[in-house]
Amino acid sequence: MRRRMAWILLLALLLALCACGKEEPKEAGATATEAQSRGAVDPATGAWLGRGGCYVTEPLELSEEPGHVLLGLHGGQALSQRVVALDDTRICLGEEELLRLDTIPLAAWCAEEGIWTQEEERSDEGEAVRLSLWSYGGEPLRSLRLPVPAGSFALGVAVGGDKIWLNCSNAVRVYDMDGALLCQIAHEEWKGHVIRGGDGTIYFLEPGQRGGGTLSALDTEAESMKELFRYEKGSLSTGDGESAFFLCLPDGIYRMDAAGQTRPLVLWDECLLSAGGVTKVEALDDGRFLLRGATGDPLLLVPAQPEDIRPRTVLTLCAIPSQQALDAGIDDVSMYYTNILRSVSAYNARGGESSVRFVDLSENGALTAQQALLKLNTQILSGEAPDMIVFEGGVSPFPFLRQGLLRDLREDLKLDPEISEEDLVLARAIENDCGGLYLMTECFSMETRLGLQSRFGDSWGWSLEDYYRIDAETPEGKMVIYNLTRDYFLRMSLSRCLRSAIDWQSGSCDFDNEGFVRVLEACRDIRETPEDPNNMVFGANLMADGYMVTELAMVGSVTDLAEETRRIGQPVSVIGWPTPDGSCGTDFGISYPIGVLQGGAHPALCWDFLRFCLLHAERGIPNYRPLMEQQIEQARHIDPEAERELWYDGLRSPMTEAEIGFFRELLEQVEHSTLCDETALTILREEIAPFLAGQRSAEETAKVIQSRMSIYISEQG
Repeated sequence: MRRRMAWILLLALLLALCACGKEEPKEAGATATEAQSRGAVDPATGAWLGRGGCYVTEPLELSEEPGHVLLGLHGGQALSQRVVALDDTRICLGEEELLRLDTIPLAAWCAEEGIWTQEEERSDEGEAVRLSLWSYGGEPLRSLRLPVPAGSFALGVAVGGDKIWLNCSNAVRVYDMDGALLCQIAHEEWKGHVIRGGDGTIYFLEPGQRGGGTLSALDTEAESMKELFRYEKGSLSTGDGESAFFLCLPDGIYRMDAAGQTRPLVLWDECLLSAGGVTKVEALDDGRFLLRGATGDPLLLVPAQPEDIRPRTVLTLCAIPSQQALDAGIDDVSMYYTNILRSVSAYNARGGESSVRFVDLSENGALTAQQALLKLNTQILSGEAPDMIVFEGGVSPFPFLRQGLLRDLREDLKLDPEISEEDLVLARAIENDCGGLYLMTECFSMETRLGLQSRFGDSWGWSLEDYYRIDAETPEGKMVIYNLTRDYFLRMSLSRCLRSAIDWQSGSCDFDNEGFVRVLEACRDIRETPEDPNNMVFGANLMADGYMVTELAMVGSVTDLAEETRRIGQPVSVIGWPTPDGSCGTDFGISYPIGVLQGGAHPALCWDFLRFCLLHAERGIPNYRPLMEQQIEQARHIDPEAERELWYDGLRSPMTEAEIGFFRELLEQVEHSTLCDETALTILREEIAPFLAGQRSAEETAKVIQSRMSIYISEQG
């Protein structure tokens, strides 16, 4: 009670402060909601006022053939590698094929002197690295065999200072340009890699456990290394003539000298750009920079004039990573949102009247998920709320729905000339789970389970009683659900219980009932079959052979279900997870749903961004039905004779009308998503633990959960 009263007082204080602030009129252009932002451009004079440079980004045109991996740029053209088969790797410059290799190189990169390839070589003489240099015309220039000592493993190569630096698992081995070993410098096993500075000097970089790293100088005469400096966050890339390195951080790219001192090259907000997730920078000869990372296709960073930075209304899209993600200590937590950042970058590159700024409220791990959520709530109360929220990780949409803070996007659909609610595959499921279309996503997937029709019939689900019966009939050594643990069963079953037991609109819940008691008892009584060396079987049709009764299926594209059924070779039922009443056991997995805060200044612009994401989805199954139908039409015309990549995993012949109909019927059967309030789920798990330990009955546990969840839901209002 005291803690709750403290929260009420805090919220009242924040509201009072907010009200006081509103009495003072704000200056024109003070916030993005009142005027279009100019970034670091002086609105009066048009001069550049930024700490970093003035830049724009442009997409890099790559080969339209699938499977090309960018190695770098040469003469303004993309140098790429394509692995066709184990004995067929092709290096291309633009659309022209330069050379073919009869192996898959461990690494390949372009340099001023030509194209370097690193290959593994094994012979009677032992293990070695074959390092080759090729001209940009495809002619061989140099080939060296660099021996790797027994018990050691080659990790990476750098060329600089007229030497070759081969980093092995326990030492850096230094060779001259003819391949003669000069020395070796020991380091901690499996730690670090070699990196080239802007002037050609080679350093040793050891990444930190929670981001950043330690840079050391390599002394070939003393055969030792000396620590130069440590940096806390970000990733280093080879620099240019002006600086030893480029340091990539969430807010921009910095130049860094060999002493660790930094100065900004470009800051994203100053240029009204959104390029979070960039992890590698390459300086080009013409003053441009090649940007690469996990968040999208490569971009070119191009010098610009202040007048090129068009005034835009800046929309803020915020996210809170899960505490588990933050505990992992990644350099840039925005890399957990790669698909969203791809869409943000593509949207901003259009140069329209608005741009989207992605904000990690954990400040790249400086705050816990709970602290970041408190920060978000404070912003909302003080009138500085973001425009949109990514409801993934550390933030759930349901408390926001309970408080009426999210905009029902059906309002925007009514005004949209091209997109209707019927065009959204997930509209019904989201409305069923949220009471309205309060969330939007560009794509989705389905994690489900398959069973043979000979056992399950023409069914889209199975009940807990079905599971019990089938499990009792299944002999020892066989499995109903592969790798089944109590924790897995608990999460999958309870997340569905939350959906039916909580009414967020009314602020009520119902856990004290017979159905929930049955689920609790099922969680206690399951037969666990965790994965271990004795039950791991691969390479056979495990379900058709009777080893497994059901089989996990990940449906992440329009063709995945057809691939699975073809592999099994018998008619299957898509039954999903067992449910209390035997209803459809498959849910939609929504990819990073976004909600728009109610009463924001720019709802139409927020919808403009969301509709852009819908129309340009590139991964998963598109939520926009016409785009999904385009993919189905393409699947109808798969060429069995087409050349495919070595790693191609997909249909090799056209999708049949029966397979298309089966997929469409599955979409019609699924009525819910996997959306779940993680805090509510944590409460359930905490209160179920004594029951699983035999300290409470299922009925007592249901009553305790009913009481505690009622308080939690009430507090969210």
